[in-house]
Amino acid sequence: HFVMYVKKILEERYGERVVEQGGLKVTTTLDLDLQEKAQQIVSEEIAKVEKLHITNGAALVMDPKTGEILAMVGSKNYDDPNYDGKVNVTLSLRQPGSAIKPVTYVTAFKKGYTPATLLMDVKTSFPGGNKPEYVPENYDGKFHGPLQVRYALGSSINVTAVKMLARVGLSEMLKQAYEMGFSTLEPTKENLSRLGLAVTLGGGEVRLIDMVSAYSAFANSGFKVEPVSILKVTDRQGKVLEENKPLSGRRVLTAEQAYLISNILSDNEARLLTFGSRSALYFPDRQVAVKTGTTNDKRDNWAVGWTPSVIVGVWVGNNDNSPMKEVAS
Repeated sequence: HFVMYVKKILEERYGERVVEQGGLKVTTTLDLDLQEKAQQIVSEEIAKVEKLHITNGAALVMDPKTGEILAMVGSKNYDDPNYDGKVNVTLSLRQPGSAIKPVTYVTAFKKGYTPATLLMDVKTSFPGGNKPEYVPENYDGKFHGPLQVRYALGSSINVTAVKMLARVGLSEMLKQAYEMGFSTLEPTKENLSRLGLAVTLGGGEVRLIDMVSAYSAFANSGFKVEPVSILKVTDRQGKVLEENKPLSGRRVLTAEQAYLISNILSDNEARLLTFGSRSALYFPDRQVAVKTGTTNDKRDNWAVGWTPSVIVGVWVGNNDNSPMKEVAS
């Protein structure tokens, strides 16, 4: 999948003929050991859950400082004809579930809300205008009463996320998402009428590669880096056609805003309500920020985790969009 991804970029830059016959020598960003390990883990983990009708997975590993792609696993097995193994799911449009919530909360921090802001997690009905009213439910089917933003985001409570989006405004949240690199969430007239408050629970489709590069800003003090896959290209005469030096990225958040999101999502206490104290998200020897996401119809299951030196995005589900029997995060 990575080879095909790079090849397409080269074809756009140099034309198909040069790529096929030009004898180009291409140095990429891939860390081969990491790539093989990631591919092995995706295949092994999917094998464990296939009986739950979870047939495919994808993973992307990036350096959040440079945007260099260190591993790209587009499916559990490229050559499997049974479920479109050749489709690179890191580039596919899928619904992110709650994995998009950090965008809503960072928009709130820009407007002066803080991790200590109190939100009420109680049954709430949001008027739908010309559509039916919207009554969001939580993952565990319960309500938890008054919650500070730290615990609402850390434990991924749905009702509070919708309330926060209602406060900051859909267009502001989409503007922030688009600025961070979610190209599909541009605040166009069409998106504003189509998406509504459910977008904070994953109602708008995004690409895994966009999520990983957008969230690099949380790991990288507010600077967002573009994905980089090619370090150097030389022609058959040895002439250097391009050489990429690491760029520092574009500031999309203040360092404080990025820090608050990473701090909340790496706080094991903040996720106790939903995940308990010894979940798979907890690393005793280092601080790792993690956000999971599940669509409420169980078609997509995501996790994105980061430290200042690496960011990893993972998706599992089915290419044909059929629902999983249960979520095996």
